[in-house]
Amino acid sequence: MVRGILTVYAGPMFAGKSAHLLQEHPDVRSTLCLAPAFDTRSGAAIHSRVGLSRPARSVRAWPDDAAEYDHILLDEGHFMIAPHYAGDVVADINRTLDQGIHVSVSGLDTDFMRQAFDVMARLRAMADRYILLQARCHVCGAPAYWTAKKRQTAYVLETGDDDLYEARCESHWAPP
Repeated sequence: MVRGILTVYAGPMFAGKSAHLLQEHPDVRSTLCLAPAFDTRSGAAIHSRVGLSRPARSVRAWPDDAAEYDHILLDEGHFMIAPHYAGDVVADINRTLDQGIHVSVSGLDTDFMRQAFDVMARLRAMADRYILLQARCHVCGAPAYWTAKKRQTAYVLETGDDDLYEARCESHWAPP
C-alpha cells in the first residue's frame, strides 16, 4: 500500500491557514473534516476569515472510521493535546498515513511567546509538504510570522480572535 501524503499549513494567527486548507482540498464525499472540540468558536465547522466554511466533526480523539475516507482535513492542529485530546494525534495521523489516506493539517506553529507547539513541530518533521504562511503585522502591515497576545491571561492555550490576538512582525512583536 502506498503511504498517504501529509500536508501541513502553519503560521501565525490571521495568516489564512484554514482558508488554504479548504481552498486546496475540494469538498468531496471521501473527505472527512475534523476540528478540535476544544475550539468552539466555529461550532462543528472549519471556518476561515475569508468566508470559506465546511462542516466538520468536533473531536476529542481520532475517529474510528478514519479508514473509510481518502483524505482527512484537520483544522487547528495545535489544540490536539491533552487534556483536550485523548491520545497522541501525531501517532494517530502517522497510522492513518500508513493506511494510504492523505491528511492535511492547519495550525499555529508557535504560541504567543514564540514557543513551538510540540504537535505542529512533530508534524512539520514528518510532512511531505510544509507550507509556512505569513500574515500582515497589525501595527505596520509588514510580513508577520508571530502571534502576539494583547493582554496577559492565565492560559497559554486559549481560543480567541482579534479581541485577544494580533499578528506581528519581528519589529513589533512583544510579550503581553
